[in-house]
Amino acid sequence: MANIYEQKCEDLHILLERSKSGDGATILIPDLQRPYVWTPNQVTLLVDSIIRGWPFGTLLMWKAGPDELQRIPHRQFWQVVDRTDEGNGTVVARKDPPASFHMVLDGQQRLQSLLLALGGDGWGFKLEDREWKQELQDIRRRGRSPKYAHWSKGSLCFDTDGFLTEYERVGNVQSIDYRNVLKWVITDSVDGQSKWNRGATYEEPLERSAAGQNVGRFVRLSRLWAAVSPNPLIKEKQFRDEAQKLYVENGVPTGKVDKLLAPTGELMSTLRDVKTEKVTFLELREFDRDVWTEDAYNDAIVTIFTRLNTAGRTLTRQEITLAWLKVGWKPELTGDTPAGECFEKLRDELWDRGVKLDIDELVMAASFLWSVVCNQGQLLANKDLLRGATIQPMAEELSKRWKLVRIAMMDGLDRVKERGLKFGPGGQFDSLYSIAVLWAWLYLATEWSASREMKTLDRDAFQKSIWRIFDSVAERWLFGSSWAGRWSSKSGESARKYAKLLNSKVLAIAASKTSIEVLGVLERVAEEIVADTADDATAYINTVSVNARGAVSAFRDLLWIWHRIDAERWKMSQIPLRTSSKSPECEVDHLVAYALYDERAKTAAAGDQSKYDALLTAINSLGNCSLLEKTFNISKSKKQLKDFLDEVDEFKSGKLRIDQWAKSMHISHPLLTPSAFALDEIRAGFESRDSAVRDELVGFVQGKRRRVDVS
Repeated sequence: MANIYEQKCEDLHILLERSKSGDGATILIPDLQRPYVWTPNQVTLLVDSIIRGWPFGTLLMWKAGPDELQRIPHRQFWQVVDRTDEGNGTVVARKDPPASFHMVLDGQQRLQSLLLALGGDGWGFKLEDREWKQELQDIRRRGRSPKYAHWSKGSLCFDTDGFLTEYERVGNVQSIDYRNVLKWVITDSVDGQSKWNRGATYEEPLERSAAGQNVGRFVRLSRLWAAVSPNPLIKEKQFRDEAQKLYVENGVPTGKVDKLLAPTGELMSTLRDVKTEKVTFLELREFDRDVWTEDAYNDAIVTIFTRLNTAGRTLTRQEITLAWLKVGWKPELTGDTPAGECFEKLRDELWDRGVKLDIDELVMAASFLWSVVCNQGQLLANKDLLRGATIQPMAEELSKRWKLVRIAMMDGLDRVKERGLKFGPGGQFDSLYSIAVLWAWLYLATEWSASREMKTLDRDAFQKSIWRIFDSVAERWLFGSSWAGRWSSKSGESARKYAKLLNSKVLAIAASKTSIEVLGVLERVAEEIVADTADDATAYINTVSVNARGAVSAFRDLLWIWHRIDAERWKMSQIPLRTSSKSPECEVDHLVAYALYDERAKTAAAGDQSKYDALLTAINSLGNCSLLEKTFNISKSKKQLKDFLDEVDEFKSGKLRIDQWAKSMHISHPLLTPSAFALDEIRAGFESRDSAVRDELVGFVQGKRRRVDVS
């Protein structure tokens, strides 16, 4: 593939002008970018850095053809960043369409910050006064913001008093700390502050340029910047002449102007160098069908963008998706709640239920569900992330369906939780796609039910039937798809397969006239999806093994199910095998103590390492493992299993016989009392139990066995 980018450079003042031009901006921000987040202090620091000659950094720009403007949702840079409840601010104009344009993929925060500082008279921040105080005076905000919080609109100004003081202190403009010279000031005497009454003791967060003591003190930095010509031939004397005009126009007293001219001429000369500083940017080239295929080009652009370090972190495909969703969302369909807030509320509800899904995961799940219902089972592709032509209609469709999407997700997870299953690290399943498939299936049932007029009893009967089907496949699907390797290296391929399969039933479900018909369709597709994993899951069950003592935890999910698919075994599994009052969780442990078996194996091998290694492999087999309470801790001792059981209250009291318990667990005498048997007999006990456990688990994934611990 040909190189997709080339290195270019442009004068800083040209880049800024293209970003805010009164004739129309030609540098734009794709909507998939996250919002502007910098603070006034960060803006001041950036301006201080460029005046001192410190590097501005490299940008990444995506050059797109004029015909793509309508297909790529985008926005302009802000003139005023409004972080009050009144709005987001005002933006610059743009040509529609421009002759050519660039999308900023990396560098939005820096460009926007310089525009707020240097763009023009009305540019700046509109913040609540409490936020200004926290930002500039480090006075922490307390309590919630009142309904009518005072706000102020500040523009970045050049403090002539501060500049003279600093210049006298250090003697040259490049050594000045401009944090002491650049001040956020209220320059709009009409609309620069909220109109509500302020008490006599109210502390203003910003100074006002029109206040009596400040007349002639503050000059908008944008005016100083505009007065500086980028012409390299202009001398410092000419800059002093420009400075004198500027100061007179801004009402600076004559005596102060005389003091300011020399250092300001030096500063303007420095700003001229800043203006003409070449800013390097990498330009991602326009799509050229003679060079790339469309898929290869789109994949490259998205991969580059998601790998970018944006303000210290990498964007994900899901964040890009959510950015598009926010653009096309219909809040009027979701109780006037925007997309971001809808996802945040759903996340919080799930967290309250102990399910730790993040926004990215919820966006991915919602995207999967949408692909099933609205997109012929086609998952979002990289070209969709770039163009938005697919994803914006997706936003509207999800807005329309959000109530039912939420119900399907919440009800599905509640049902899974009721069955003792946990999602995430330490749980029985951790693939989001596996639960997303169940959500999508449940959504199809939920949507059909919601669209039909049904009597209460009929609706209840329908819901009970849905849960019957759900319960019959849930574990087989969640465990079986994992054991079948569906969510390893080919998770995307698997997700596409199941999205297509579910989508193939959408029309049949919509056309169903009765609950009997739709239940039949839903049951068949559920069984079809689960059956798809059976052969590969069976192969896994029959071959899974470990070769180290610490790796037997790999058997945990297999044994978790195995304990629950036989009534007598489950009855015995609930007996607490502890000798103290503690109630620890269960973990995979050896039935024949590792230390005991290891000692026997060394004796039998008589120094023959290969024989010893062969004997040792059996100790970590599935047949020698079970879920046991942590305090039981057989493995680290040299005791026999029976010796441990003799100390358990239920067995000591005679309420339960050890042989009865052992039989339900498929534990033979060589495993119960290994000291009384030869090593070969113990190994045969491992193998026999191993075969029995695997056979029952195969029966489970094939639908011949079901959990007996839940109804």
